[in-house]
Amino acid sequence: MDAALAAQNAVVALESMGLGAVYIGALRNNPELVAAELGLPPRVMPMFGLCVGYPDPAKPAAIKPRLPQSVILSRERYAPQDEMAQVAHYDQKLAAFSRAQGMGDVNWTGRILSRFADIKGMSGRDRMRAMMKALGFELR
Repeated sequence: MDAALAAQNAVVALESMGLGAVYIGALRNNPELVAAELGLPPRVMPMFGLCVGYPDPAKPAAIKPRLPQSVILSRERYAPQDEMAQVAHYDQKLAAFSRAQGMGDVNWTGRILSRFADIKGMSGRDRMRAMMKALGFELR
């Protein structure tokens, strides 16, 4: 959590200087390999990468739509008002975005279900406990 908070503050600072940044969560797919590549000591695990650079104004990037805050945030109690309708609307938006980016016609629900339909869809994250032990974390 601390790493994510620090990174978010770094991104805000970078953007104030005209730089852009992209989080790379795929580092968690094989943290042993990343840890070895970076020469990390035992009990240190990469949580994400952060690519930093100057955006090319000639090639504006599209911003991937996200689930509405009302679907992922509840205050005091879980309150799923119209959650299914909002997810259905988001599925349409993400499928349109994916088509426009040349990534096929897969919506959010389809992507999530495909990840859990086959353990391979977890991109190695199903091995997270074993990977953490390999990196020296003493888990019970």
